[in-house]
Amino acid sequence: MEVSIIIPVYKRTEWIEKCIEKLRGQDFEDTFEIIVIDDGSPNEMEVRKSISGHQRDGKGVIKYFRNRHRGPAAARNYGVRFSSGEILCFLDDDSLPVKEWLREITLPFKDSESASLVSGVTLSLDRNAALPLMLEKTVHSGKCWATCNIAYRRKIFESLGGFDESFTEPSWEDNELGLRAKWAGCVHLFNEKAIVYHLHENSLEEYKRKCLLNGRGAAVFAYKYLFKKPLWGICTPLIMSRRLMYGIFPSVWMKRSNSSAYLKFLWSFYSLQGFFMAIFRKK
Repeated sequence: MEVSIIIPVYKRTEWIEKCIEKLRGQDFEDTFEIIVIDDGSPNEMEVRKSISGHQRDGKGVIKYFRNRHRGPAAARNYGVRFSSGEILCFLDDDSLPVKEWLREITLPFKDSESASLVSGVTLSLDRNAALPLMLEKTVHSGKCWATCNIAYRRKIFESLGGFDESFTEPSWEDNELGLRAKWAGCVHLFNEKAIVYHLHENSLEEYKRKCLLNGRGAAVFAYKYLFKKPLWGICTPLIMSRRLMYGIFPSVWMKRSNSSAYLKFLWSFYSLQGFFMAIFRKK
């Protein structure tokens, strides 16, 4: 079973190097290729340099392509065009897989012909800081279609039409594809042994930016499905607002950053802010 690992990169030269190093050390017997798509990084030469050293050492196949800056959804689709694998694995440029990751993320495809997509466990890279660990256990724990740790059977990915390139930011393009797979009746399996460490937000300011980004992505999703699937289009902001209720409790504000309830409140508050700012900008 041939496997293609597709990674969009934008600016992050130090992280893409670390990611490739982890992939080179995978405990995996089958053939695999690594396809890196530079999403129009302004530091193109640095990105090329960070990849070229690995291309010269003769360990496996690494393909590098550059696309104009259109966001990770378009970059991943672009990478798929140059891939040859039966299984398409996706990582982000700030994701570090464990040694067994590739074996575990592809194992369900071998065990079950009906498996359409497989996701694994995403943990915070920083195991010592309080905020990333709390985000791992609360806000980020329910994500099941995140492109930092997921794989699709090629024929399923192509039948779904790939990622929707109208999502030009790294937000909701993975959820939208996952939902289309769910609506199409695709079998989604989960393997808790397929572990990836991801760079979670390390400050409340970073977290705020992440929430605003989430809201903007949700706005693209709601706008797309407002007439195709009205219930989804209308309910998206309502679902995001469900954690605002935490804000009515004084204890939440007393503990603030040390409270998971406070973080959940901020997720709803800033996500909705990003959502409505994007909606009104469209109008």
